[in-house]
Amino acid sequence: MNVNLKRLYHVCNPERACLDGNLPSLQWRIRCIDIRERQGAAMLANDRAAGLIEFPSLNIPADLNEVDELTRASAAVSWVAVVTNAHLSDPEIGRIVRTRCVSYIRLPAAAEAIAQELDRAYDMSAGETSEYMSASTGSLAMIGACAAMGDVRAAIRNASEHERPVTVIGESGSGKALTASSIHLGSSRREGPFVSIDCAAYAPERVEAELFGALGGEEKKVEEGNQRSRLEMAEGGSLYIDGICELPLSTQQRLADVLDKGIRNVRIICSTHIDLQRAADEHRLHARLFSWLSPDTITIPPLRERGPDIRLLAAHLLKSFRSDSRHGVQGFSVCAWEAFDAHIWPGNVREMINRIRHAIVASEGPLITANDLGFDQMESIPLMRAADDTDDIPDWHAVELAVARNQGSLEAAALELGISKVLLARMLASPVRRPLDPPAALRVDSA
Repeated sequence: MNVNLKRLYHVCNPERACLDGNLPSLQWRIRCIDIRERQGAAMLANDRAAGLIEFPSLNIPADLNEVDELTRASAAVSWVAVVTNAHLSDPEIGRIVRTRCVSYIRLPAAAEAIAQELDRAYDMSAGETSEYMSASTGSLAMIGACAAMGDVRAAIRNASEHERPVTVIGESGSGKALTASSIHLGSSRREGPFVSIDCAAYAPERVEAELFGALGGEEKKVEEGNQRSRLEMAEGGSLYIDGICELPLSTQQRLADVLDKGIRNVRIICSTHIDLQRAADEHRLHARLFSWLSPDTITIPPLRERGPDIRLLAAHLLKSFRSDSRHGVQGFSVCAWEAFDAHIWPGNVREMINRIRHAIVASEGPLITANDLGFDQMESIPLMRAADDTDDIPDWHAVELAVARNQGSLEAAALELGISKVLLARMLASPVRRPLDPPAALRVDSA
């Protein structure tokens, strides 16, 4: 027997099972668990594995208690549910799928899609805890497959190639400081200091001294134990001024003087949450400083507008932080993923980081639930509206989930959906949400 084969548990009623011929055989060691024997939990080894629950073959509701026991029996197994539209509206099945499974497959589904889902579940099972431990929070926050984040990365590369002042515009928590740091690290000043100041953290009369030092030759320290201004500390490197429009206009004028005269060997990077033209019109940004800052700007999209990037970023953040878990967290449950999709993310990337870090510590099992993330109402919401049984054309929700599950890979998402990569790319680029051609698929007409 090949010990390198991946383990798969197939939970079903063998007399009614329909997936046997569609399960992946290469690289897998498949063990069928007959739900009728009521001994499934004893058959689970405490080794990493994927599990497939074929709900259409079960006797509902009689078999659900056994399924409940199975999915609680081993933290090393990542479960995938196979369901039809009829199952999605059942509250008890919904609870199991949402809180115990890492994903679900809605029939009809192509054999290739089933194989991909099982591969992903196995990768999330116990034993994959160190792969992304070296990833930093900053680099993770720049992850994204959407066009807007592609524009941000291109703008960062461009800003790293010149010395002009740059202004980063975005909502609180969207990654403005990380963008500024990325510009510095990509520039010729990367070996120099990167100094930052949060203008909103200081009183108006104090912030000017922080930036430029004491006025009038006073023997006054800028900070306790430190007589150097932020401009002096940033000499040879970059100075990041967070909240430039919070500076008093007199201080902004003085900064414009520094830029006009070029008396400091410092790259200026600023950020704000409001449009620069609006700030200038409202007299919150000095006209001379506006002329310096407006030519080179980078706009960070809010997380709620980044579509599939939400799931992509959440998966990477979990892999980065899950060493803090007491219970060997493997991934997110279905209800957690749907909570991510439903939330509007007012705190953006910072809020996601905080929620995931809290959930990793608070979780009592291998899968993080919506409740662990602080989304208390998600677990009781129906999985989705049951569509007409004749509707086997994947809708836009299915398209977006496929792209997210495949971490932005259009080739893998297209294979899962049963459409061409070219068609998928055109659909994602189009503002019009139109139906897809039906894929060749396995169909089950009843529960």
